Amino acid sequence: MKIISVLNDIKNIEDLKICDGIILPTIYSIAYEKAFSVVEIKEIVGKYPDYHFILGLDSILSEEMLDEVFELLGNIRDLDLDVLFSDMAILFHYKSLKKLNKLIYNASTYLCNYQDISFYAKQNIRVFISNELSYDDLKKNCELDNVILQAYGLYPIYYSKRKVLSLYKEYSSLDYDPYKDYEIKEEKREEKYKIKEYKDNSHSVIYNAYKILIFKELEEIKPAYIFINSNDARVLNTYKKGIEEGFNAELEVYLKSIDERVDKSLMYIRPSILNKDEKN
Repeated sequence: MKIISVLNDIKNIEDLKICDGIILPTIYSIAYEKAFSVVEIKEIVGKYPDYHFILGLDSILSEEMLDEVFELLGNIRDLDLDVLFSDMAILFHYKSLKKLNKLIYNASTYLCNYQDISFYAKQNIRVFISNELSYDDLKKNCELDNVILQAYGLYPIYYSKRKVLSLYKEYSSLDYDPYKDYEIKEEKREEKYKIKEYKDNSHSVIYNAYKILIFKELEEIKPAYIFINSNDARVLNTYKKGIEEGFNAELEVYLKSIDERVDKSLMYIRPSILNKDEKN
């Protein structure tokens, strides 16, 4: 089992040295605390040659953006980078280069079934699978060796090319900065969901109310890769210890002590049309 994380701040890069892959977000990423420029990416890769970096290009690309993205790829073609993508234009580009093994497909919540994952496995493409699955479904899907499962951190449940906060600002006539972080709350639910509008790429993301925490279940689910959406060294080292010594309940309790706002996503929720919140 290998660990993938995302670099949110260059100051934290030493804490990510235990990772087998580090995502470098760009303005063409779905979500990021920091979007790295081509110059910064070259500097980081040059300074840390022993780290394995992944270029973040997993937003949906408009026709106008394609030329920009391919120019970016041309500027970093001499760097040995994997690429996180969701737009099929990236897949066809790397297929023409005969480098599909460099790709990681991130379809957010859409990649759910064994057959679809198997298709990408045959192409030698790694994939992020949906966390919105039952325990049994996750266990079955993770039998394939190209699967990446997010095991910790905030998870995007809504992604749109629309500028949601800006549109609401215009509609409501409220005076606020749409590019700051905000929370939204449904009328009949207590949970608050983080919502963020990204200025550079004009898109919006809503995150789940709680950070995902899948830990002791990894003893049986066993994905080839786990994604830790955190730069906290305590979190990363706990997962590393779990890989080496076992994913036990004691270590999970320690993770919960770091941040109590965690949840198991839909792992233990029995599918039901009548009551989607009914738990086993």
